This record gives sequence, structure tokens and C-alpha cells, in this order.
Amino acid sequence: MEPSILYIIFSIIEIMLMFMELFFITIFVSLAIYQVKTGVPFVKSKKILINRIKEANILKDNTIFCDLGSGDGSFLYQLAKEFPQVQFVGYEINIFLYIFSKLFNRLPNLKFYHQDFFKVDLSSFDYIYVFLLSSLMEQLVPKIQKEAKKGCYVIVNTFAFKNLQPIKEISSTKPLETLYFYQL
Repeated sequence: MEPSILYIIFSIIEIMLMFMELFFITIFVSLAIYQVKTGVPFVKSKKILINRIKEANILKDNTIFCDLGSGDGSFLYQLAKEFPQVQFVGYEINIFLYIFSKLFNRLPNLKFYHQDFFKVDLSSFDYIYVFLLSSLMEQLVPKIQKEAKKGCYVIVNTFAFKNLQPIKEISSTKPLETLYFYQL
């Protein structure tokens, strides 16, 4: 009788491992399709940037901070913990990254939406955070200039807008750690 119980246990473990393998393959394929579709790879914003945003001293209570392309949501989650009086909103087009964001979000000041940010009305945001490749950044400039409200801060990670002058820059010699601040 013992061998049959061991057989059942090992069979269950084997089935669980196959599901995990399938899950990771699905995520990998999803990220590859996402990169081909959008031209943007998934790269997380570094946690040190939270300190740099704090250092800039621009986030005020009762305002709304938006992340265009929020990925797995971890960057916004950390910001939302640091600034509980600020509302944080993330937009992500990749369904798996969006679901991941929603699964681990338990903060009342943080919301995620599965939506193409080019279709989002930007007029209600006080801060817009962007970490995209240069080509998409330049496509985004006219939308931000047209829709963002006066006084809105646009915080850009690494890839500055080519034809706009930032009001502040927090530089780093390390890759992916420079922030550019613009104000409309």
C-alpha cells in the first residue's frame, strides 16, 4: 500500500511541476509578444529612484501620480507605501504584468488598469512617470503637452525628452538611475 501512496504523491508533484513550467513558459512568451507589439522590453525601475523622487521633494498630499507603463507594479507599490496621502495609478498593456500588479496590491491609495496609455486621458494627473525607450518618449510628448494639466510634473527615467528642457535632473553614473523632471 505504501508504494501506491508514494506513487500518488510523486504523480501530484510531477503534475504541479508541469503546471509551473507551463506558467513560466506562458509568462515568457507573453513578455516576448509584449516586446514585439509595443517595442518596449519590461525593465523594472530601480528602487533607488524612490529615494531620488523623495529627494526632489515635489510630491504633495492629495495629488495623483500616474505611471504610464507600470509593469509589474512594484515601483508604484513602493511609492504608494512611502506616500500614503498621494493617489497612485498605473497603466499597463501586458495582461500578465497587470494581473501580477493586481494580485499583490493591497494599498488603498494604489490602482492599476489594463489599458494602452496612449488612450488614457492625462488631464487629471499632477505627476506623470515615464520609463520608456526614446522612440516612444517622442511619440508621447504631443499627448502630454496637449492633455496634461498646467503645473503637472513629468518625471522621466533615463531617456530624456529630446526637445524639452528639464527643470531638474538627478544624475547618476550608474545605468537606469537618472531622473529628469519637467513641469508643464
